[in-house]
Amino acid sequence: MSDAVTLRVRSPVERRLEADAITPDRFASASTGEIARLPLWDGPRQIALGDVFDVRGERSSTVRVAGDVSRLDAIGAGMTLGELAIEGSAGRYLGTRMSGGVLRISGNVADGAGLEMSGGLLYITGDAGDRVGGARLAASKGMLGGEIIVRGRAGADVGASMRRGTIVITGDAGARAGTRMIAGNVIVLGSAGDEPGRFNKRGTIVVVGRVDVPSSYRLVCTYRPPHLAVTLAYLQRRRGVRVEPRWSDGPYRRYCGDMAELGRGEILAWRSDG
Repeated sequence: MSDAVTLRVRSPVERRLEADAITPDRFASASTGEIARLPLWDGPRQIALGDVFDVRGERSSTVRVAGDVSRLDAIGAGMTLGELAIEGSAGRYLGTRMSGGVLRISGNVADGAGLEMSGGLLYITGDAGDRVGGARLAASKGMLGGEIIVRGRAGADVGASMRRGTIVITGDAGARAGTRMIAGNVIVLGSAGDEPGRFNKRGTIVVVGRVDVPSSYRLVCTYRPPHLAVTLAYLQRRRGVRVEPRWSDGPYRRYCGDMAELGRGEILAWRSDG
């Protein structure tokens, strides 16, 4: 047993590969040779993980990935335990369907990070593409639990169809954040793109920067939500997210909607003039 399993890219990856074999669950009881023989997929063609990576260590649920893996998709898919750290950027569907453990990446990620995630922590230091914590195209269920922290910007459809859990974007979010939310929390510490919260049933969307609230929401009150101050304090203390005191102490406009649905969702828009 090793303290960690380390995968180091042998040479630049020129084709997009399906890499859902890279997960602590698969490595926890596998020898170095068994890890090297795990399959990666180039379309219908199977190649060995060891053909792409130099493998060090065995039988550990702590995994380190070094090198450019931006063309590798589905790393950490379905992981339930352990820790997976990626030094650099990664491809699509990072951590999709993960239900436990910690997945950290020091670079950017492509579309679909944390799709249908149900538990654990997905921590992205850079920017993220579309549908962070959302649902697959044409699917009805997005994120079901856990936490996603994006320390940069995110694309469109953050939290699409999510049912519970928390997504935090420290930069700006693209269009349709929280679309078709059933429950859960989307917190944007930058500005939100067009049409946030469309068809929201019971979810909460918090926006500190600029936000154009859809006309299907109605302003209910302006107040200082005590639960949000607790959440922001947690994010700063436990997740290293920079939170300005005025975001915790200042007033928020509370809009209820989407009136095209149950009307029990909400958008909390920070008042910079408060």
